[in-house]
Amino acid sequence: MFTSFTRAINDRIGWLILVIPAGLFLGAGLWVSAVRADEPVPPAEDLPPAIPANAQLESLLEILQQPGDDKPEFKLPLSATDEQVEKRREAAAWYMTARAYEYQNKFSEAYEAYEKAIKIDDTAIPLYRSIIPLAFRLEKTEDAIRYAQKAVELDPDNFELLSQLGIYALRKRDVAGSIAYFEKAIDSQTVDKKGGPYISIMSQLGQLYLSIGQQEEAARAFAIVFDAITNPDDYSLDYRTQQALQTLQGNKTETFESFAELFLATDRLELAEKALDFAAKSTTKNPEAFSYQVARILARRNQPEEALKKLNEYFDAKLSVKGKGPYLLLSEILVASGREADVLPRLIELADGDPKNEALQFYLAEQYIAREKYEEAAAIYDRLSDSKQQDEVQLGRLQIERHRGNAEQVLAALTQSMLVGVNTARLEAELDRIGQDEKLTAEMIKIGLAEEEPEDKRAGFAQAYLLAKLAMQQGNVDNIVSFYERAMKLRPQTQVVVTLYAELVEYLTSKDEIETLVAVLEKAIESPDLVQQRQAFQLQLVQTFMTAERYEDALALIKKVRETDPDNLIWEYQEGRIHYVAQEWEEATRIFLPLLEKAKAQSNRQVAHEVTYNLSRCLAFGGHAPEAQKLISDAIADQPQELIWKFQRGWIYYYTHQWAESIKAFEDLISSSPDADPEDNIIRQTHFSLSAAYVQDKQFEKGEKILEVYYERNPDDISVCNDLGYLYADQNKKLDQAYEMIKKALDAEPENDAYLDSMGWVLYRLGRFEESLEYLEKAVVDSTEGDGVLWDHLGDCYAALKRDEKARQAWKTALDQEQSASYPDKSLITKLEEKLK
Repeated sequence: MFTSFTRAINDRIGWLILVIPAGLFLGAGLWVSAVRADEPVPPAEDLPPAIPANAQLESLLEILQQPGDDKPEFKLPLSATDEQVEKRREAAAWYMTARAYEYQNKFSEAYEAYEKAIKIDDTAIPLYRSIIPLAFRLEKTEDAIRYAQKAVELDPDNFELLSQLGIYALRKRDVAGSIAYFEKAIDSQTVDKKGGPYISIMSQLGQLYLSIGQQEEAARAFAIVFDAITNPDDYSLDYRTQQALQTLQGNKTETFESFAELFLATDRLELAEKALDFAAKSTTKNPEAFSYQVARILARRNQPEEALKKLNEYFDAKLSVKGKGPYLLLSEILVASGREADVLPRLIELADGDPKNEALQFYLAEQYIAREKYEEAAAIYDRLSDSKQQDEVQLGRLQIERHRGNAEQVLAALTQSMLVGVNTARLEAELDRIGQDEKLTAEMIKIGLAEEEPEDKRAGFAQAYLLAKLAMQQGNVDNIVSFYERAMKLRPQTQVVVTLYAELVEYLTSKDEIETLVAVLEKAIESPDLVQQRQAFQLQLVQTFMTAERYEDALALIKKVRETDPDNLIWEYQEGRIHYVAQEWEEATRIFLPLLEKAKAQSNRQVAHEVTYNLSRCLAFGGHAPEAQKLISDAIADQPQELIWKFQRGWIYYYTHQWAESIKAFEDLISSSPDADPEDNIIRQTHFSLSAAYVQDKQFEKGEKILEVYYERNPDDISVCNDLGYLYADQNKKLDQAYEMIKKALDAEPENDAYLDSMGWVLYRLGRFEESLEYLEKAVVDSTEGDGVLWDHLGDCYAALKRDEKARQAWKTALDQEQSASYPDKSLITKLEEKLK
């Protein structure tokens, strides 16, 4: 099993080892040498830039260059207009002014000058190369990224710019974004694939791939790094970079061994063998330890006898550095060779000859348990009762007692396993196995409920917590709450109590245990020990009331909270949010409008953001689309990089049936983010909304194409399956495929009204009217305003079954709903009126 690299990466992500040569950081060392240090430079806004002639301009630019700098290219094509030439000259003058400021360490003034240059001419790459590192230096991070992204648009093949964006994304813990930029960087035509920067980025990419579990991609990247390390004459790596690459995992031996593990896990056996050879040559300690990995390679090549010989080298050296792995491999080889009966005798023989090898002893005990030889296993655990590996001892004892079925002993062993720090995944697996034995679980819970105040509070806490988890498997809410409350009492430290409350609240929420959840949250709110966390619990209780549609209770709670916390905008926002969820648009708008002004006045961007979003929807739902669009236009002007506002602009047009405007807004958003991840929530929703807008505008092929791209990317995406399947059904095409797609979506969410309607409609198109009726009737059970299409479909199905009166009733309901909508669908109304004639 491949673990070493993955574990190392997961421990460090963010943080990942960054072997990036200094030259990759754009603009490094770009300081001016031709301007006198004692010469005063006037403020940028007062400095009228001189516009030199072409020859003078080139001369001045050369003066400002340092050895090793890229030559700034301010030349224009011969076809350039006089206006373009004038702008380029003016921008170059501001560029030189900025460089002079940098020389005098007047970085803010330099930054302003660079900005003026870019404002005049935003197509000159040298300007971006200079302003980006300065923006980072001045901690104008967002500006730096914006300029870097613009520069990449102008020069999409620029390795340095793409690498810089990848590094920044990594600093922001945006792994997907970092990978995307680095992948573009290594595909650049400008990069030297034998140079240090390229190899360093490949190393970084390898680590990032491992951090998200993409071993194959990681192996491809590290194969290049490995080749560079082992064939240095073929590459131009400086000493520092080469040393850093060789010690990615601490030292050379560990690095090469980790490479071998990765190559072995991805079936690159020759590379794995070569990496092991380098690992062995780089150390003088226990060379037999590598015999185990060689045995793994031989076993993978289906050479069992040779693999066993290599394993015996490891066993004869009486090593334990590889843990249980060698003994597991021994068992696998013997079983695969039809010699399963030899496994236990061989393990016993090895254990007798190496009694201090705890890894071997524990593995033998596990094999005894697997063969129901509990006494023999217990003897090993008793003999190793003083071992430092108490997690192995206690977990083994727990497994034995579970098989024996003694509830009291199982509970004691389970508690000890938690106390000694047994791996969480292994402990949870044991809890699941115990939970499958209902009788044993019930007896353990009965013992726990009957226990009085424990003498050992630490053990009592562990027991109460574990019993709460077992009670969850039973579904007994009273017992769950009882054990959690006992655990809180035994470990009253705030951090522990908050964590326990969070788990309990999450469980009760998932099970819709509203009354119990309310009681638990109210108790947390009243706790004098949780004053700092009170607001979080109050917000959770508000959300609980809203989920249960207990809006009056939610408003009453907010009113009470505001008596002691009147100036906190979050409560005013929550009040508006309650009315929003209750679809009381006018009341919500009445609250949100002044709240938005307060939030802006207090520079509370988070509240302002949330209020703007919700207010825009309230206005649209309430029939005030122009006001909603004005609000969003202001938001776009204030935050042009926020995609949510551009999406809202398109959504408002869509909601108000302005299909052409909606299409343009969504298309503009997509074109403004060419490098965005298609699975990013906003980008994905934009594509789906654009598809729907195309369909409403009768551009069916365009609507289909968008969904088909997503379907090809992931055929199991249930949203895509439903939407594309419905689109096919509505056009009476590809009906068998549409049925299978919609069925997949409905199997995943059997109560989804939209999916029920889609299934009913495709069955209707297939002529299976009786089956169709079952789904369509269920789809309208909880029908509200805006479900005219669902009722129309139901009416059509009734008509096909010759149930004319029911058909008319359904169409009438559809017509009433559509006519009462804020923005009715006129074409649907016309169609329904024709059916009702």
